[in-house]
Amino acid sequence: MKNHAVAALALVAMLAACAPKEPLAEVPPAPDARFAVTDSTDYDPFSVNTLPADPPTARIAYGSASDRQYGELRVPAGKGPFPLAVLYHGGCWAGMGGTVNLGPLASFLARNGVAAWSPSYRELGSDGGWPNTFTDWAQGLMHVTRLAKAYPLDLTRITVMGHSAGVTPVMWLPSGHKGDAALSAELPPVRAAVALDGPLRIADFVGVDQAVCGQPVIAAMMGGTPAEQPTRYAMLDPLVNKPLVKRLLVVDGALPDPDPAVIAGLRAQGITVEVIRVAQDQHFNHLVPGTKDFAAIGPALLDIAGGR
Repeated sequence: MKNHAVAALALVAMLAACAPKEPLAEVPPAPDARFAVTDSTDYDPFSVNTLPADPPTARIAYGSASDRQYGELRVPAGKGPFPLAVLYHGGCWAGMGGTVNLGPLASFLARNGVAAWSPSYRELGSDGGWPNTFTDWAQGLMHVTRLAKAYPLDLTRITVMGHSAGVTPVMWLPSGHKGDAALSAELPPVRAAVALDGPLRIADFVGVDQAVCGQPVIAAMMGGTPAEQPTRYAMLDPLVNKPLVKRLLVVDGALPDPDPAVIAGLRAQGITVEVIRVAQDQHFNHLVPGTKDFAAIGPALLDIAGGR
């Protein structure tokens, strides 16, 4: 009898071992702390300038025609070479912004393995407008070839990023179009672009500028209206003058929504375009790590700036 009991127990153990096991529950990945929402403040053009930022690795002049021709470079810790983001600030093309707007964003990029170069430039009220503003935008980008001789920058992975009015150079510079006297040298190739709540085609902003900026600024910056300067406005039309980028990230915030026809036209050119819609009443929150809007765009920003 004892032998039968032992055999029965052995059979039960054998059957239990052969029975299908319950699948182990997958443990969800821990949230990425870099994109945690820790800041519920709504930022405006003044409060965004009060935020702390890491000090630049260097503040470097890229020209001698104006004291506005300088840039702030932030280089990540480590050996490199690092992908490079060139950041153009906004300010209604009229001096209402500055590199300080982008300090937190540039700091975030550098902490996460992306070098950040933020060139200032002449605007309306500081000897800007056509062609000086455009010359500065171009010289700021061209200067990265000199920076790469002193810092570990990977010039095969350049992304241009612009906020608000800074989207204008972002959509123009990757095209390589020289304009009429605005650009006299070849620009380094740009792999990708990021438009942070700014007009993709500047002609669409004529008339809107009065409401957004408090005064008409586009015609003054361009040296005339679209009817008076059609060649210049065509240069800034991405459906006419194609940006030579592989990827474009468009962040849609408080400014008028991007024209679906422009988005479709860019995609038809072979550009991979991603549009992320953030709070429609906020123009600055997505520049600030820790906000809900930044959490929405942060992973895409790092992905595109990393050259992936």
